[in-house]
Amino acid sequence: MIDALGYNKNLNQILAAYVPGITEVASYNLDNVAMHGAYTSSQEKILIMENGHRLNARSTNLGRTDYAINIQKIDHIEVLRGPASSLYGNVALTAVVNIITKEGSSVNGLSAQYGYGSWNTHKADFLAGTRYMGADMLVWGSLYTSKGEDRYVSPSLDEYYTKAYRSTPPMIYGGNAHINKYSDKPSYDVGFNFTFKDFSVMFSRKSGKKAQQYSMLGQTYNYEAYRRFDGQKAGYGIDENHADIGYKKSWGQFSLNASIYGDWYSFCDYGVASDKMIFADFNDDSTPKHDEHGEIVSIEWLGAYQVYDWKEMTLGATARGDYNYKLGSMNGNILAGMQYEYFSLYDTYGLMGKDYDAIKFVIRESENSILTGRENSMSVFLQDKHYFTKKLILNAGLRFDSKYRANSVRVNALSPRVALIYMPKNDFSMKLSYSRSFVDAPYFYRRNTDNSYLGAEDLKSEYLNAIQFDILGEIAPIHLTYDVNLFYNKFTDMIYSIPMVEFEDAKFRNSGKLEIMGAEMDVHYNHKRMKADLTACYSYVLSAKDYYYNNNHIYAIPNFVTNGIFSYNILSKPSHRLWVTSNIRFSTNSYIKVLNTQMYEDEKISANIIFDLGTKYQIGNHITLQVNCDNLFDKRTYMSGATRVSMPWFKPGRTFMANIRFTL
Repeated sequence: MIDALGYNKNLNQILAAYVPGITEVASYNLDNVAMHGAYTSSQEKILIMENGHRLNARSTNLGRTDYAINIQKIDHIEVLRGPASSLYGNVALTAVVNIITKEGSSVNGLSAQYGYGSWNTHKADFLAGTRYMGADMLVWGSLYTSKGEDRYVSPSLDEYYTKAYRSTPPMIYGGNAHINKYSDKPSYDVGFNFTFKDFSVMFSRKSGKKAQQYSMLGQTYNYEAYRRFDGQKAGYGIDENHADIGYKKSWGQFSLNASIYGDWYSFCDYGVASDKMIFADFNDDSTPKHDEHGEIVSIEWLGAYQVYDWKEMTLGATARGDYNYKLGSMNGNILAGMQYEYFSLYDTYGLMGKDYDAIKFVIRESENSILTGRENSMSVFLQDKHYFTKKLILNAGLRFDSKYRANSVRVNALSPRVALIYMPKNDFSMKLSYSRSFVDAPYFYRRNTDNSYLGAEDLKSEYLNAIQFDILGEIAPIHLTYDVNLFYNKFTDMIYSIPMVEFEDAKFRNSGKLEIMGAEMDVHYNHKRMKADLTACYSYVLSAKDYYYNNNHIYAIPNFVTNGIFSYNILSKPSHRLWVTSNIRFSTNSYIKVLNTQMYEDEKISANIIFDLGTKYQIGNHITLQVNCDNLFDKRTYMSGATRVSMPWFKPGRTFMANIRFTL
């Protein structure tokens, strides 16, 4: 059913479409998602994995959901909605997304695909796999590049832009906002999986860079006017390398799964601050200069920029064993394991400059930068799935994580989980669960000496206590399956940034609290030529302190979101098949907080409904043609920003993509 969304989709959009409770939010240069209203400027609270291995960076906890993940290599995606630290530890705060790649034997050949779309968008991928002499081999590669949509913003005419920045009219200039621009450095994902008997080897390299939509100050700017750093213009870029060696063996009722792995990341955060900035000129003693009339002397910068670059490395090992047991008429499964990781941020630098080209000063470790350092963590976990009867199951787990931070502080976390499952019939089950999860304060916050992060070194971990009641069932006569989930979440020690207008400098602290309840629904219909998926989520804030909250709304998060995906096979013959697909998304109002004349005001982002339409035509077994149109009616919509004080971010207008796939 992923094909129904169209070839131009990334993991971010797929999750928002298929997983109730997940919502897209924006950062100035990152694709981002939130689960149950918990988010940050980077995606730090959802654990993203590939074949059970963590993809989230260790320095930022960022789990990428952009075009640097090859969608065509995916067999299926496992999503655990809710806390999962009892099994996976740090970062598994609100959800776990595990990408399961295809096996070479299931591919058994070669497929190649290419698509071209609006705004000079190119997307291509290949997949090759086979099984021979007991060895399974899968090789993949993908590439994505797009100039993106340039939307002209008029300070006097654009509704939200004017409202958000009417406090500083001298700095407002019309210009282009860059939407989904990936042209400076194409995104790609290449790698292989090799399995022979009990051993496996895997390697992948992912790279992606998204251009800034706005300047760091939220203004439009002349993107092409700014100089390049390391061949890149303004935006956020990540190069990610992963390698692991695994061993899997079974002996009767016992099985062992172990691996050693390494991750290497390189980051570049390059931001610009408008095309023109006017500042007061200062004397050597930091007092403002005055002219003969007593007026403050001003100087003009033709733009300003800031570059941060850092590198990290992680080495780790994990082992888990599970045992199937029997106690009289009862049986169950015990899972136990341990994990060790060594992390190092070993290189960092920063640049700040003005007038497009001139470097004002260089940030080094001795001044303002992300400090280098090493951290290590050790974890042990135990889980028991016990069958009292075939109808009544108890699933209980406990994990202990201990991290030795770079500042010689040890942080410990205990993550329990207990679930009672009742299955009166094969097609109906109920589950009541309690779980506690955590995410440690990101290294980027704790070891950053910029003024914005003053006081962040001693930040504590964030916690979530959650209760969920889940009903799953199937109505076979009408070919329908359903999943209804009621949830209550209590977040504590949420990391909160105090705006600089309230204090001399922005400061991070653990003071945020959030209580939220809601309901989710996932309905799937599959019969003959028709397939349909309908998801919906409603959430309601019970209470909040120092969190992005107003009138039972979390800033940036609509209270109600629903998504419907439909696919109909209108022609089905051995020689050719034809499908029509559509996707409908609806979101209620959401809110942001903007700065207006030095006062914070709430601004409402209007409700919206978006309609996508596509068609897919398969010729024999080897050629597939597909055309998709996203946002068919060219509805101009906005997405709330993933920070406390933000602005509306433009979402793409009408977008076309056509693609062709060859399979051998």
